[in-house]
Amino acid sequence: MQPSPLKWAVVFVPLLLCHAGCSAPSARLTFPLAPLATTGNTTWYDVNHDGKPDFGVRLGPDGRVDALLYDDLGNGTVARSYRLADYADSDVPHVILLLDSIPYHSVAERYAAGRLTFFGPPQKIIPPFPSLTEICYSSVLHCPPLTGMIDQSYDPKTRQARSAFWPRVWGYTQPWEQRCDYHATFYEDGLSFLHPRPWYAAELERARAAVDASPNRVTVVYLGSAASMVCKYGKPGVDEVLDGAEQLCLQLLYERHGAIKISMMADHGHNLMRSTNLPIAQYMTDAGFHPSDTLAAPNDVFLEVNGLVTYAAIQTTQPVRVADALLSHPQIELAMYLDGNRVIVRSAAGSAAIECHDQRFRYVPIDGDVLGYQAIVQSLQAAGKADAQGFISDADWFDATVDAEYPDAPRRLWDAFHATAVDPPRVMFTTKDGYCAGLTGYEKYITMESTHGGLNQINSATFLMSMTDGRVTGPMRSRDILSHIEPGFEPVAKGGK
Repeated sequence: MQPSPLKWAVVFVPLLLCHAGCSAPSARLTFPLAPLATTGNTTWYDVNHDGKPDFGVRLGPDGRVDALLYDDLGNGTVARSYRLADYADSDVPHVILLLDSIPYHSVAERYAAGRLTFFGPPQKIIPPFPSLTEICYSSVLHCPPLTGMIDQSYDPKTRQARSAFWPRVWGYTQPWEQRCDYHATFYEDGLSFLHPRPWYAAELERARAAVDASPNRVTVVYLGSAASMVCKYGKPGVDEVLDGAEQLCLQLLYERHGAIKISMMADHGHNLMRSTNLPIAQYMTDAGFHPSDTLAAPNDVFLEVNGLVTYAAIQTTQPVRVADALLSHPQIELAMYLDGNRVIVRSAAGSAAIECHDQRFRYVPIDGDVLGYQAIVQSLQAAGKADAQGFISDADWFDATVDAEYPDAPRRLWDAFHATAVDPPRVMFTTKDGYCAGLTGYEKYITMESTHGGLNQINSATFLMSMTDGRVTGPMRSRDILSHIEPGFEPVAKGGK
């Protein structure tokens, strides 16, 4: 088998980077990263860095920030104050801040500890499956389906490998990126995995500058280096990302005297667990398959494997045999494939099917309750939510499973094989947390202290917080975010190639 362009890139791109230089831009936010003091219900900051408090955020009776206070003379007297409630949502700019790789529970814990309280409470977001950035933000920003689930995919029409890696290196941007007013280049995102902290600090200032330069009332900015922080540092990386996001939001509020609305979210969760990469190609070879760039013979398989994540896929003409081979290894969690009109989801303990009729779903254990839904189905049936054939509405499935181990699985798995990508893989699989499936070349540059991609709660659930008035009041899917935080807003491509 000839090495794919992506595998060559793992070898050669780092060499090019060493010659090109890896330093992040030097500009930084000027707002202090930590407060100077807290007095009563007001937290004070030293914005001009003279050692004295000059800007305060005051909490209202509900525990949320209700006013901004300015001590212009530095004499301990409030010279000006601005109430956030005095600004109507439609009258001021709205910044939509897209982070990467932040699990819901991390934000919920921070909010409960009294941080980020210029926002309303965080709400749980369930993304599409697989829980990968391109898939998730394509959904958030209402973009058309991507060609494949990842950059390196199989084209069934040409029966050849298809790679978007080099086009992205040379400047191609995906539709969701084109709808952002700021995002780093693909090249810079790669550099950020080598040096996450300086790149994240630089991106915070770039995002602030993009907001200042934006001619639009609604501005969308994406901070990709947040993923680098979490992947390389795990939970401490999550904390640092949220510290920086809070710093950015406070600087925007300070500079605009509160005349701005901010919504902040992430694309998917993260498992906050060091991961060991699995030799998927060897698994296939041991089972009698032949990893290849084309499916010319019955035992040929094409591996759709890229980053060190808990999701990967295999193109094959024998999906059942491939799933058997994968599930013979205890590190594999689930394997999924189509059987006629049904999505089959399997674990080592058994299999189940997901069926769809008129946008209603039915979960049918075949020889095992793979997703642990038996009690949920019984409860929905007892509540009269299932029809005579056992089909349950999309909305009822979401509400009943949003906190389950596999949230919203009927819709997410159905869409993965029917709507998420133009050419979906024949077999998709997830690894158990603590393991991942990716190109070994990446391991030379990073030890994954956390990763994502899978169907389960920790890999999937992320958050949404907003300053908009009462619009975000419960869990939702990624695709529904914009209709809540900015009704009627449809992002348009800003250019790109």
